[in-house]
Amino acid sequence: MAILVAMGGVLPARAACTARPSSTAELAQCSTAAAGGDSIAARLLGDVLGDPTQRHYDPTTALSWWEQAAAGGDGQALRRLFDAHWYGRGTPKDPARARAYLAKAVAAGASWARLVRAVLAEGDEPALAADLYNGLATEGNCLAQLRLAHGHDRGGWVEKNRSQGLYWAIVAGLAGRSVPRPDDHPLFENRFHYRDCTTEAYFLRGELARNVAADLRVQVEESAAAWKPGRIPERQGPVEVPAAPGVAPAGLGSGAAARLPDWRPLPASLQRPPGRSRLGAEDVFATVGRSVYVVVAARTEADLKANKGRFGSAVAMDERTLVTNCHVIDEMAVILLRQGGQTLRATPSGGDPATDRCLMTVSPGRLSAVPGIRSWGDLRVGETVYSIGAPKGLEATLGQGLISGLRQIKTLRYVQTTAPISPGSSGGGLFDGAGNLVGITTFHIRDADGLNFAIAAEDFFR
Repeated sequence: MAILVAMGGVLPARAACTARPSSTAELAQCSTAAAGGDSIAARLLGDVLGDPTQRHYDPTTALSWWEQAAAGGDGQALRRLFDAHWYGRGTPKDPARARAYLAKAVAAGASWARLVRAVLAEGDEPALAADLYNGLATEGNCLAQLRLAHGHDRGGWVEKNRSQGLYWAIVAGLAGRSVPRPDDHPLFENRFHYRDCTTEAYFLRGELARNVAADLRVQVEESAAAWKPGRIPERQGPVEVPAAPGVAPAGLGSGAAARLPDWRPLPASLQRPPGRSRLGAEDVFATVGRSVYVVVAARTEADLKANKGRFGSAVAMDERTLVTNCHVIDEMAVILLRQGGQTLRATPSGGDPATDRCLMTVSPGRLSAVPGIRSWGDLRVGETVYSIGAPKGLEATLGQGLISGLRQIKTLRYVQTTAPISPGSSGGGLFDGAGNLVGITTFHIRDADGLNFAIAAEDFFR
């Protein structure tokens, strides 16, 4: 076995190949080290033999060395093998075999492989693409953050939601200044105009900001500035176009195959006139708390039993009909309502994912409906309001706050409130001091106090 003598001592041959060999002697050293099981040496040897500009070019042998290196745990060798079979470098193109190497690199956690797999999945596996990008983005990968920003700007494999896109563009710009550029791949890289995250984020942020209402833009900017690795933001604003089938809304996991029926507004007969008698928090809860249900939604019965589902809330409008947010039940085939010891099965009866308004029905009907509906135009900033929902599945949770703003975003009207809205509260009710329903709680801006929103209750009637 060849040896390397240095600094007066004898080093094992496997230490002789730590850089790409450039001479015949170095090639011999790397060959000996690789034959002895050195994975790095095998990969470096393959790099030389797989380079068509080198006089030692031998693509078949290069593939063999890369195979050995990959089998020994060298992640870079998996990339060489993917490229060779994907592009047909020194071997016929074989996309299926290339994808097999890519899958191994993804399983090993290689960021370049996860990015490439996500790009390849955007067309026919949008849920997988969203999951991969979200996973990388929460780790601080600015390239994945930018791809999410672009995706939410254009829609398709994720929902079109420029507020969400703006959030990720801001986060990517901050990450690009604080961490080195992540390892990527040409298949992914050609999705961008610029080579670095900071520049790409700067121009994309400006483009997105022009399409987000000024007040919402400020809120998104505050939320993005507080981002830390490990966080997936909840929906940052109203969705403009729903995601592709099988993809959950921003901030949630993968969806399922069940589809929502077309939107049908609530009948005018359910728009009962509001009461005017002021009540305290205790009386409001006693009056309308029984009208708010916990929603447990899952893709399958098996997922339900394994506690793999979503929690949300819903508000009863009559003895059979409830309203909620689509992001609570969309793509979910199994929907249960819980209150106290009672459990009911519900069925979607209408949905408009673009505005996050959904209806459900139960049979037979035995729900306790809200007593009255208050119009959005009758509300006043500064009024006391109460949120009732099921944060994290905890039923009948009361929160108190003020109306802090009345907003109209595109065609939908919102009540901005300081009353708490947290995960699981989506689809719950926002009530005034007389127990009238004024809105359906839908989203909040994370890390920004008091930036909670409810869809105006009367918008479910149109």
